[in-house]
Amino acid sequence: MSQYIFYILLDIPAEHEAAFNTVYDTDHLPYMLQVPGVSDCIRYKLEWSDNADMIRYLAIYHIASPELPRSDAWKKQSTFGRWPTDIRQHVTARRNGVYQQIFHTEAASFNSAPHKDATGSDYIYFLQQSVPAELDAKFNELYGGDHIPLMMQAPGVKACTRYKLEYSDTGGTPDYLAIYAIDKADTPRSPEWKKQTNLGAWPTQMRPHFTARRNGVYHRISIIKPK
Repeated sequence: MSQYIFYILLDIPAEHEAAFNTVYDTDHLPYMLQVPGVSDCIRYKLEWSDNADMIRYLAIYHIASPELPRSDAWKKQSTFGRWPTDIRQHVTARRNGVYQQIFHTEAASFNSAPHKDATGSDYIYFLQQSVPAELDAKFNELYGGDHIPLMMQAPGVKACTRYKLEYSDTGGTPDYLAIYAIDKADTPRSPEWKKQTNLGAWPTQMRPHFTARRNGVYHRISIIKPK
């Protein structure tokens, strides 16, 4: 089980997209996975978002230490291969951050091994949120004790993992991340999902206080592991 994830969102123009995906999977990640403490990297592509500017490509690294992406070993590996010469200059948007896992629950039918989180699903609902500091404790209490148990009753919801931000090098990153493992891309748009979101204390005691909210459904396109 990896307690930390490093996520990175990237966008690329259509004319460079094929090269972006090929170099990412076959050249860049094999170098990055040589960094001690990196378990694997799972890549996803956006299906839809309620945010018009949501970035299309998501990569989630499972890492042993929150400082790993700032280490000399990480920086060294990122200079190798075709990525820095053929791809990096074409990236049009970039967000990243390290999160620490703080909560996980799953249905009996879902296998979250080896990381005990929701990232192993073909489809994930990626939800970032922030609240004022004075509501932080209440936010966590209601999320884990009220909201998620209700959301787990929605058809197609297999697991939910919550994380808290350690740091981001790109700024503007919401403090909390929830990743839901879901059966299909339109699960969060179903009437059953919407019904569950309006139950309990969440919609009245917490939802009006969000200071940031970014979401998207992503489908998994690759899993790269160290050789």
